[in-house]
Amino acid sequence: MEQAKSDQELFDRLTQHDYGQAGTADFHVSRWESQQNNEMRNLWRLKLWELEELGIRYRVVYAFEPLTRTIAVLGIARRREFNYEDDAFTQRVIECYDRHFSRT
Repeated sequence: MEQAKSDQELFDRLTQHDYGQAGTADFHVSRWESQQNNEMRNLWRLKLWELEELGIRYRVVYAFEPLTRTIAVLGIARRREFNYEDDAFTQRVIECYDRHFSRT
């Protein structure tokens, strides 16, 4: 994320759904579709292929604010402990998003 601040192409990839699928880049980006489609929250998730190959499966969850072109990491969770629909991590991310970002 730090590198993306100074690399416009990399920054743009962080909001390109399915970028890096099947290992075609160093990381894979996906919309958090239920939050974007149903709840109007601009939430995304990132996974790093290098870590996945080592069996280290984490998800970086972040918000994107298009008006200010800001990305904010809201949490990092182990994949097997992260339920996209409803768990403590999901609730914390949603509460943080609702406090700091507009849903319009």
